Amino acid sequence: AGSLVNRITSSLLVLHLNTDRPVLSEQVDTMVDGSAREALKEQLKQSPSFKSELKDRIKTALMGTLPQSSPVSYNFDSYMLQDIEPGQLRVLEVDERLVLPTNTLVRVLVTASDVLHSWAVPSLGVKMDAVPGRLNQIWLNINRPGVFYGQCSELCGANHSFMPIVVEAITPRQWLTDYVKKVQADME
Repeated sequence: AGSLVNRITSSLLVLHLNTDRPVLSEQVDTMVDGSAREALKEQLKQSPSFKSELKDRIKTALMGTLPQSSPVSYNFDSYMLQDIEPGQLRVLEVDERLVLPTNTLVRVLVTASDVLHSWAVPSLGVKMDAVPGRLNQIWLNINRPGVFYGQCSELCGANHSFMPIVVEAITPRQWLTDYVKKVQADME
């Protein structure tokens, strides 16, 4: 019985990795040949503890395939573009956009080095004060890809009107494969 369970578990693992969608009971039936399926059904009927053991083994195998999450952090300075290209928005385009993944819970830490500022992106429903010597945080979950514009919304001095904010949301796959690699290469 142990080898049967191990064979089913490894089949589920392969199916999970190749299709990126949940495993359905019909798929399990097609992975196990007829005689093994009947033997498995008999054992499930005879031993109630076998069902929980099978569930635990399958869960352990599937959870073992999930990558460990690790935070990705980076700092950058962003300045308003002086020379804009056709199609860019005057006084809103920056040289370094904040690029974030969609459908991912993101923590943004906000602070200032000189005077009070306010980091605001209205289309994302976000506004957070940036106070010198204090670290504030915002949690974002962007639902769709796109470019979102904002500005400093605190009267912070003579250059207040020249502090645009641009958040670009891309798919998590693009973010991991393209953007994070680019940022890590730039930091080295």
